Amino acid sequence: MDKYNRRKFLLQARNLTYAGATSWLCGCGGAFSSNQGSAKSSPKESEDEQQIIVIGAGIAGIAAAKKLQSQGYRVIILEGRDRIGGRMWTDDSLGVPLDLGAAWIHTVDDNPISPLVKQFGIQTVVSDIQSQWNYKGINQLLNESEEQDISRALRVFKNRVNKLKKAPSSSRQTTLAEIAQQIIESEEITGITLKGFRAALSSAIETEVGDDLANLGVKGFDEDSGFSGADVVFPKGYIQLVQALSKDLDIRTQHLVQQIAYDDTGVQVTTDRGVFSGSRVIVTVPLGVLKRGTLKFSPPLPESKLAAIQQLGMGALNKLVLKFPKQFWASEPHTMAYVNGNNPDRYVEFYNWQKYIQQPILVAIFSGNFSRSLSQMPPTDAVQNIMADLQAMFGKDIPLPTATFLTQWHNDPFAYGSYSTFSLNGSIQDCDRLAEPIGDRVFFAGEATYGKHLGTVHGALLSGEREANRIAKVS
Repeated sequence: MDKYNRRKFLLQARNLTYAGATSWLCGCGGAFSSNQGSAKSSPKESEDEQQIIVIGAGIAGIAAAKKLQSQGYRVIILEGRDRIGGRMWTDDSLGVPLDLGAAWIHTVDDNPISPLVKQFGIQTVVSDIQSQWNYKGINQLLNESEEQDISRALRVFKNRVNKLKKAPSSSRQTTLAEIAQQIIESEEITGITLKGFRAALSSAIETEVGDDLANLGVKGFDEDSGFSGADVVFPKGYIQLVQALSKDLDIRTQHLVQQIAYDDTGVQVTTDRGVFSGSRVIVTVPLGVLKRGTLKFSPPLPESKLAAIQQLGMGALNKLVLKFPKQFWASEPHTMAYVNGNNPDRYVEFYNWQKYIQQPILVAIFSGNFSRSLSQMPPTDAVQNIMADLQAMFGKDIPLPTATFLTQWHNDPFAYGSYSTFSLNGSIQDCDRLAEPIGDRVFFAGEATYGKHLGTVHGALLSGEREANRIAKVS
């Protein structure tokens, strides 16, 4: 291999930020696992009209309940799944803990997740996502000249988008895919530079938000806020944080919420296992569930909130975990990708999980329509589709995986997607409208309600604490 093995062009690409996913960087799966954490499964109804009801035992719901309970409120969490954590899901079916949902703390300095991890003594390992090797053939990496050409194209793209952000609103309806195509034509980008340019955009934007450039516009570009410092993962799983935070909380799993009724006197939450009464309710279900309308409200949600739900997008980032009999890839890179394929709408990144858990495991990550298409294939075909990239990078003789796990967050009835994004017409203002309470009875939390940190674990955490504080002020 030549010396230009670390991805300089994607170092440039990571500076192209599109709001969302900066703390998830992973999709979540549509299957169910066994109970994890301190949860109760009780069919009893509740008639405690002074209690606060939280819908959803993800990090937003747990953070809200934790804060309210510490202030003396009686709180109950209703969770439809048979486990807690929501889109934070650590699975051990392949013999080791693997995060099939949220997996990273991105930029740990000043990140509100970091002090909690330290408080509970949870082990983390640095994940250098800047350390990516990009292959154009079998054991053949991009050279410095090719990386420079790709970086140059990325700079032109970023400048074009930033210019359009300052233009009249009518000019901002252009999709990022259209902008990319304009640059390809005006700059006469061809060959490996063209393929690398598309791969870099996919890595920096599509893999970040879980959606295709054709569904993204300039509004959401560079709108989110980040922190500084290293990125880290959890060798024993992110679920440790959820378990620690949920200690002593009253969580009822396998309680599918069907309707929330509210008036000036209180709220009634109807589930498939009874009706729960309370003074207030905090709704933390993912945006994808709100979009589907499977959760009914009586009276119906205000038009402004319905419009915000429609304007915001929901990504489809997924993972294919591949466990091999032995390691056949280099130990140095944290991530790898094949950038010389012939399908411009297909991009896969491989995360070298062997660095974190000392097992021959790669985690493939992909997004958008390609991600959705894999779930429609027979499992063996989906695995072979992804294996084709590894064979293009390392040869046809590499071993086949001994075990695999494909997530399908877009098909999960408790999520219907991986995380929120601004999509083509969405904005931070839509997140604010989604977060607005209805009177002093119905409150909303979750990563979709926190525009500055859309699509992140820490955004979800902060949103739960925000609503707890809001309730404390009005009660």
